[in-house]
Amino acid sequence: MMTRQERALRNAVIILAVATLILGGFLFWSLRAMAILKGDITDAESSDIAIAGGQPVTDQQWMDELKKKHGEEILLGMLNHIVVNKEAKALNINVTDDDVQQELKHAMEGYGSEAQYYEQMQSELGLSRQDILDETVYRLTLQAIATVGITISERDIDDYLKQNADRFRPKKEMQLSMIKVSTYEEAQKVMDRLEQGGDFAALAKEVSIDEESRPRGGSLGTVEEDDPFWPEEMLKTAAGLDVGDIAGPLQTGDNFAVIRLENMNAPKVPDQKEVRALVRQELTLEQAAPLQQVESDLRAKYDTSIYIDNSLQD
Repeated sequence: MMTRQERALRNAVIILAVATLILGGFLFWSLRAMAILKGDITDAESSDIAIAGGQPVTDQQWMDELKKKHGEEILLGMLNHIVVNKEAKALNINVTDDDVQQELKHAMEGYGSEAQYYEQMQSELGLSRQDILDETVYRLTLQAIATVGITISERDIDDYLKQNADRFRPKKEMQLSMIKVSTYEEAQKVMDRLEQGGDFAALAKEVSIDEESRPRGGSLGTVEEDDPFWPEEMLKTAAGLDVGDIAGPLQTGDNFAVIRLENMNAPKVPDQKEVRALVRQELTLEQAAPLQQVESDLRAKYDTSIYIDNSLQD
C-alpha cells in the first residue's frame, strides 16, 4: 500500500504512463503497418495471426484496425517526443541519471521495495522497467522546457513550508498485513483460526477478498499513521499493537478485516534539501503553462503536420 505522498506523486506518473503504454504497446505494429503502406514490406508478408471458426485474421488486418482506433494518438505521442527532444537540444537541456533516480525514488515511496514498484507498474499498466525510465526522462525534459525562465526564490519556498508544515511532518510508518472478508462472522472465524496457530499469509491467500494484497499473503506494504485511504480506527488499532500482534475484526467500509503488524518504522525525518527541491519543482510547475499546451506549442513551432489515411478512419 502506498503512502499519501506517493499516491499524489503517482497520479502524475500514471497520466503520462498511460500514454507510454499506448505508445509502447502499439508502436511496433504501427511502424510495421506504415512500412507496408509505403511498400517496404509486401502484403505477402502479412501472415495469419489468429483464427476463429475457420476464418483467419491476418497481421495486416490487425494493424489496420490498430491504426484506425489508435493511430492518431500514437502518432501524436511520437511527434511530441520528437519536438521535445529538438527543443531540449536547442535549449541545452539535459536530464541526468541523478535526476531520473531522484524522481523514481519519490515514485517508489510507499512500496515495499524497488522490485515491488516495478512489478506493480508491470501488472497494472503493462510498463516495463525501460518504459518507466524512458517516460521519466521525457517527463522531466518536458517539465524543464516548460519552466525555462521561471524563478522561485528561497523565500517562496519558506512561505510554502510554513503554510504546509503538516505535509512534511515525520509520520510513523507501519508495515501491515490484512485479511479482508465480507462479514463480521467470517472475520471472527479468521481470528479463531489464527489463534489456533494458523499461518497468516497462507490464510490470506485462501480467504481474503482483497485482490491487491491477497497474492502477497495479505501484505499491504508500508502505511502511514494518518493515511486517509484507510479507516482511522484500523490505523489507530495498528499503531497500538506490538510487532507480530493480530487484531480484528475491524470494519473497513462494507467489509471486515483482520490485521497484523509486521513492523513499525520510526518516523523518518525528511531530507530538507530534497524537500526544498520538491517544493521548488511544484511551485515552478504551478507558474508554467500546462504540459499538454507546451507539447502543442512545440508541435506548432517545429511545423508539425499529420497526414491521416481517411479510409482507415471510417
